[in-house]
Amino acid sequence: MIFSFIGMSGTGKSFWSKRLEKERGYQKYSCDELIEKELSSELVVLGRKGVNNLSHWMGQPYDERYAANSRRYLELEAKVLGDSLRKIENDKNKNMVVDTTGSVIYLPPELLLKLKQLTKVVYLETPEFIIEKMINLYLADPKPVIWGNLYKPLLDENKMETLKRCYPELLKYRINLYNKLADIKVDHFRTERSFTVENLLSIIT
Repeated sequence: MIFSFIGMSGTGKSFWSKRLEKERGYQKYSCDELIEKELSSELVVLGRKGVNNLSHWMGQPYDERYAANSRRYLELEAKVLGDSLRKIENDKNKNMVVDTTGSVIYLPPELLLKLKQLTKVVYLETPEFIIEKMINLYLADPKPVIWGNLYKPLLDENKMETLKRCYPELLKYRINLYNKLADIKVDHFRTERSFTVENLLSIIT
């Protein structure tokens, strides 16, 4: 089987991709890792690794560098996803999983169509009752986030207040797009400690 995981940052896409790789031998394509590799020469000067490194490089929507870097991030995301899908298309007999980024829904429609044609798109849902928790997680440990036009500061707000107010709107906007892209959805109970890879596969296969 060939799966792709979609959803907001922090919903378990990388966690379950790694579990499938480690416990079931799936070949994993991590878009964030591939983007980081593309940017390696620039990121090395920041002295960080992983998604936090990408987040620092991209910046927040109030940073001067954010507009240019967020556009470049999406360009690289389209490149690495396209490259991954071409490899998958040439070797469809393996068990594979694509760990997409939260911003996959902003990619060109033809690329998303290819993703649906070649993989079973699994949406790791974000229920409304954990939105506040996700906001706090984001503020405490920022991930690279594409905001589009949903970051709208008010005159009487500081930067953190604007992020906290606008993030739920970003979630609602994205949830609608994730639902449209998904072939199947997995509820929040996947985060329970007793939930196993076998449980996940029984739902998505």
